[in-house]
Amino acid sequence: MASGKTLALVTGANQGIGFAISKRLASEHGYYVIMTGRREDDVKTKAKLLQDLGLEVEAHVMEITSDASIDAVVQNVERKFGHLDVLVNNAGIARAVPSSKSVRAEYETLLATNVIGSLSVTEKFLPLLSKSQTTKRVVFVSSGAGSITQWSTPGSPTRAFKAPAYAVSKSAVNALCVQYAVAHEDDKSWKFNCCCPGYCATNLNSYRGVSTPETGAEIICHLATLGEDGPTGTYVNIQGSIPW
Repeated sequence: MASGKTLALVTGANQGIGFAISKRLASEHGYYVIMTGRREDDVKTKAKLLQDLGLEVEAHVMEITSDASIDAVVQNVERKFGHLDVLVNNAGIARAVPSSKSVRAEYETLLATNVIGSLSVTEKFLPLLSKSQTTKRVVFVSSGAGSITQWSTPGSPTRAFKAPAYAVSKSAVNALCVQYAVAHEDDKSWKFNCCCPGYCATNLNSYRGVSTPETGAEIICHLATLGEDGPTGTYVNIQGSIPW
């Protein structure tokens, strides 16, 4: 039981950056973390690793492309805790698997997970977040590849990125974050922000990244733990603001 601790839910917590986020929030910030993932064995095994370290976490299966799956977790959290303080939309995919020969199918798959999935999770948890007495923080894990400014700038290194469907999905995630920030701007207790964790070595990129999941989790956890005077509607990495 959370026993008065700040309550955070992390999607895609069974591996990589999501696991690093969960560990950092629980260990460094003392949060009670609800770890979610679509593979039951994976997410429960990873939660057990943190529980064995004395950290307060629990695991739930949640497929973000399934309303029924999301609803089941929402109902569990509502019944057990009655509220949620922090939501980290971390789950996402880089390409359709198996890779499709159809451009339409590729885009539909990535948008369904990265955009509609994050939207559905956020919408369904908003009522519980609204009951928070402390934070109301929502973080969207995006990517530098979502920067339209960088794509439209000749010579930008972003142009070397060869996954257009992924880039488009992350641009949409950024737009989604801004819409939520604007919709809640009159209530300063809400903070909606998106960020790029950097090119971390994870399953998403077949472990070709140049930094660690722990490094990537740093900016995400910073946004998840913002104080009352923190910003909302921003797009950042660990170095600072990213051009939209």
